Amino acid sequence: MLILNSIEAAERMRIVLRGSVLLWLGAWMAWLMRADTALLHGIDTSHLFGTLRPVFEWYSDWGLFIFYAFFIALFVYGMRTRRPLFRLVGLAYVHAQVFGTLLLVYVIKIGCGRPRPHATSVHDALCQAPSFAHAFHSFPSSHTVNAVVGAIFVLILLRSRVAAMLALTAALLMALARLGSSQHFLSDVLASLALGVTIAGVVIHVYLLPRWRKIETAATQ
Repeated sequence: MLILNSIEAAERMRIVLRGSVLLWLGAWMAWLMRADTALLHGIDTSHLFGTLRPVFEWYSDWGLFIFYAFFIALFVYGMRTRRPLFRLVGLAYVHAQVFGTLLLVYVIKIGCGRPRPHATSVHDALCQAPSFAHAFHSFPSSHTVNAVVGAIFVLILLRSRVAAMLALTAALLMALARLGSSQHFLSDVLASLALGVTIAGVVIHVYLLPRWRKIETAATQ
């Protein structure tokens, strides 16, 4: 069977949420130990990162469409074949993106006002002051959160380990692309990976799993 059941999905989500604690800790340590500044300097002076910068920028612009295309196709397939679980997962993904990646992330960006790399000579300020300016929206990375939300939904839906690894790799590549294009600090993307997991976890537990269980119960009656 290619699709997990709700019990298996809930267990996977619990494991991932526990793992996300390490990402939150890593983000805090990266800022506290000034790894942000050290890594930024390394990227700026690296010939390899300079060569790959156009690739990073391209992936930043287009990489998210991997997940958009998958979930749009999943929702349409569910509608056409009357598979309620696929429609439900598609809707849950939209909820996570709208209320998490769009609303919550941008509220944090505006409220935190962290300068992006090279926007200021001071790189150790985690949150400076509320700002609507794009140059002061470094924390968190909306691209990274967006990609992680998609990856987590793939992870809890499909049994395939290959699909899970590909989805997680795509999300990690987005984090690397945002670093490589000098749009974010290391602590930004680590916290964004954790925030994406948290957003997906909340939507899955509050919205998706209760409805998923009802679909399974109805199928057995």
